[in-house]
Amino acid sequence: MTDTTKTLQDVLDGMRFAMVATADDAGIWKSRPLALAGDQADVLSFLVSVDADWVTALEDSGSPTTVTFSDPGKNTYVALQGHARAVDDRSRTAQLWNAGAAAYFDGKDDPMVRVLDVTVGYGEYWDGPHGRLGSLVQIASAALGREIGSQGDIAV
Repeated sequence: MTDTTKTLQDVLDGMRFAMVATADDAGIWKSRPLALAGDQADVLSFLVSVDADWVTALEDSGSPTTVTFSDPGKNTYVALQGHARAVDDRSRTAQLWNAGAAAYFDGKDDPMVRVLDVTVGYGEYWDGPHGRLGSLVQIASAALGREIGSQGDIAV
């Protein structure tokens, strides 16, 4: 397996759906699926609703966060660690607005919309051959004690 460092944008190319986990006041980690609305440098942005308890808590103090993405069809997996904070920023909401968000909110001026920013501090990825033939090659290589594909850190 090849070890390489890639940028966050290179690794996330085409990935839109993530599992985002935050810790509550009792230290219990809870995850929920979110659609990526934007990414810039080391910050991932999601549009979320302030009526969710976990979002309200993030407006006050933020939280350590893990974000995972997977694309089994491409055999690519990403694990990120960082810090999340929810902000009420109308101009950023307008900038990140998309058709998916329109299904959950009453427009970009909906007062319930918040931008969840996750500042990534560390990340790893794994990828390998994909498709039916790629999967067979990977299984055969593993049976022979050989590793193929690549893994590495994400430069943030």
